[in-house]
Amino acid sequence: MIMAAIFSVSLMESCYYDKADLLYPDGKTPCDTSAVAKFSSDVLPIMNASCNSGGCHNTASAGGGVILDTYNGVKTQAANGRLMGSMNQTGSYSAMPKGAGKLNSCTLTKIQQWINSGTPNN
Repeated sequence: MIMAAIFSVSLMESCYYDKADLLYPDGKTPCDTSAVAKFSSDVLPIMNASCNSGGCHNTASAGGGVILDTYNGVKTQAANGRLMGSMNQTGSYSAMPKGAGKLNSCTLTKIQQWINSGTPNN
């Protein structure tokens, strides 16, 4: 009876679903899109990391006339469809980030969420 209890406890302690390294072998946690993305905490950091670094689409250089380091600049590109078209790397838009792979689906979903919510300056 004691052996059965020990065996049962050991099974509960080694549950597959309790092991994050087995659930997320790449070390990444799942994408949380339960809250609507905010410009200041979600969208702008993505723009800064993927679009503005290296001087591509910031106010100083404005590559292709596109500015993505300000709210108004990002909102303009979101409104005309170029932002998601380029980031989704569809054929009718210049694929961005230039010379890099497509951004991950979680990142694209967050930006699309922000656009769908009316591109608030929050």
